[in-house]
Amino acid sequence: MADAKPQQKEDGLITLLKSLASERQKPLLLLGIDHVIPPSVSALGQKLRDKNFAELDVVLHTPGGHIESAFKIAKLLRKHAKAVNIIVPSYAKSAGTLICLCANKMILTTTSELGPLDVKIPEHQDGDIDTYKSALNGYKALEQIQKHAVENMDVATMLILRRTGNKMRLFDAIKLAIEFSGSTSGCLYNQIHPKTISENARSLEIGERYGVKILAKYMGWENDKAVTVVRKLVYDYPSHEFIIDNEELKELGFVVEEPQGAEVALIEALGSLLDAMENEDGHRIELVEPSASTQVVSEATKRQKASLEQKP
Repeated sequence: MADAKPQQKEDGLITLLKSLASERQKPLLLLGIDHVIPPSVSALGQKLRDKNFAELDVVLHTPGGHIESAFKIAKLLRKHAKAVNIIVPSYAKSAGTLICLCANKMILTTTSELGPLDVKIPEHQDGDIDTYKSALNGYKALEQIQKHAVENMDVATMLILRRTGNKMRLFDAIKLAIEFSGSTSGCLYNQIHPKTISENARSLEIGERYGVKILAKYMGWENDKAVTVVRKLVYDYPSHEFIIDNEELKELGFVVEEPQGAEVALIEALGSLLDAMENEDGHRIELVEPSASTQVVSEATKRQKASLEQKP
């Protein structure tokens, strides 16, 4: 009985995937990945071996992971499908956002979310990898300290000029303000390790390069446009948790749709179930194709509809 509940979830997941594939009449691939790592790439490669699709729906659910593995997943999807639609029922963050860039179309509900394209890097403790952190954290910390130092200098300059009745030369006031700002902000800069900052910057640049390559190669974007959009995804959001929704993605220039009709309930149910199943398995990759019987019914329905439309 102890295994009944997990099995019920698994059966329910497969049922939802089959229903969505039949509703949309397209082959459907589930990428439910707790952490994107090299074995995820290998598992996907095995699942797609000898498969080629004119159009493939991909249900993506992941908090992120290795950026190199995410790039390989994007390449695999585009190798085996001429057109890719990525459905995000709940969230695809970090490296998951990179995978989404290879989509001809993204399908998000009103509560679905992507996140900044910030690479997650391992935190080491006593020689072991315990957790992963966003490379954006160090970058944003340095950005805030730099902003604080400049603002501190500006305030000090105005204060010195006011206290001296504007009798001091601006050059001299700024010189004193720099000394003041340096003495007060220096302790903050001392908390930042140059090696850590350089590693974070390099990791973010890697994500940027991969994002530009995907948009240019698979989506046909001009290089300048790709660079502008990807840099925004990498650097312009305040934190790893920041929500990038369908409206934001449209503003960035991506093709985004909301599910329609029966798809809405199916995708929302998938999101709830995948959230509940999170951390129960390293990665869950399933490929479902519409049943032949469903396709026959669908084609017959289309012919009947076409016949009715032709009647006067």
